Amino acid sequence: MGMKIPLRFGASIATLMLLCTLAPITPAQADGPSLSLTQALSIARERNPAIGIAREKISAAEGARTQAGLIPNPSLTATSENQPYSGSPGFSFANQTDDYIYASQTIELGGKRKRRTAAAEAGVQAAAQEAQIAARQLAARVASAYWAANGAGRIRDLYNDEARMLDRMVAYDQARVKEGAAAEADLLRIQLEADRMRASANLAGAEAQRALVALYREMGSTDFPQQVTFTDAMQAIDRLEVPAIDEVLLRRPEMLLARARLEQARANLSLERANAIPDPDLMFGYKRWSGYNQFTGLNTMFFGAKIPIPIFNRNQGKVSAAEAQLRSAEQSLKAEEIAVRAEVASALSDYSRSREALNQIMPVMSDRADRNLDMTREAYRIGGTNLVRYLDAERMRIETQVLYTKTLGQYHQSAVNLEYATGMIQ
Repeated sequence: MGMKIPLRFGASIATLMLLCTLAPITPAQADGPSLSLTQALSIARERNPAIGIAREKISAAEGARTQAGLIPNPSLTATSENQPYSGSPGFSFANQTDDYIYASQTIELGGKRKRRTAAAEAGVQAAAQEAQIAARQLAARVASAYWAANGAGRIRDLYNDEARMLDRMVAYDQARVKEGAAAEADLLRIQLEADRMRASANLAGAEAQRALVALYREMGSTDFPQQVTFTDAMQAIDRLEVPAIDEVLLRRPEMLLARARLEQARANLSLERANAIPDPDLMFGYKRWSGYNQFTGLNTMFFGAKIPIPIFNRNQGKVSAAEAQLRSAEQSLKAEEIAVRAEVASALSDYSRSREALNQIMPVMSDRADRNLDMTREAYRIGGTNLVRYLDAERMRIETQVLYTKTLGQYHQSAVNLEYATGMIQ
């Protein structure tokens, strides 16, 4: 007759078998293509329509510059006068009509063409800076999406690993309950914990997929893989060397754009003032004159000039509008400087706090969670604690790992924001 071993929580030989069941599980390897941040940025620059849109805006500005440098086209006029409404006996078209054919050319005064070209050139520079801003914004969005998807995938894997471990515990305790070696209440407690973990893993999986789709959308892709192996390690937290604020204000494309728009406003004001100067039209051509008596059918030259008289319209409205636009551009430059300074200060503060959390808070917290789990596991093995305490320690460990991963993601997001704010992202 077999001898029964007295059962006490964690104290039986079966408990030793359970501890073998709780051995660390090798993390599952993500399927799908591998992807580095450099590859993601390269693909985005090649495929994302935002880059093409920005390039075409530059081309449009260059076309406007070409057009601004052209002189007005001449015009050709042909007229015939003194023809009768109805038939007239003895009428001679060649000798009794006045016929004109002449060319006219507008002469631009006040340096209008030069000023138009200067304004258009400032527009090209502004379009170029807008394209640079679009490229930088895209790079920042791709980098942020990369680290978000990377972190979401790690959290999904953590929950999946923990769910598999709890499933093994459930399977083991089900066998023990059938043998009468474990209480059914303990099995129910583990099953509830496993259900909770599977639900968390399902939510984490959905979040990881959303983050992955968002990344590939920023990359300009129309194919969205289910899983990707991210080759850039989230644990890499090299310190960023931040340039001085004066250097940031000098090279930030947003500041360069504000300066280009200011130059464009100045050039436009100069052009509108020049437009107040009237442009004469010079005319020269041929006239066949009907004349009278013996002087009929004479061939003569024709020349003249047409000059607008600026009595009512001296372009004063457009000059006033251009002056207001110049003042607005000056204020916009000041506002942009304030915004850049504030953005750099905020990004630097977030980056410092995230780095401090990773270097000082999270290592201590992770170490305590690991030691707590080790001590609880040992106490459970020798019967010094119960299953509930052990599961609490296991839950604390996984929650700490998830928090650590989120903190890593927050650090990388803050690094991207700081690189963008300081103009380091190109």
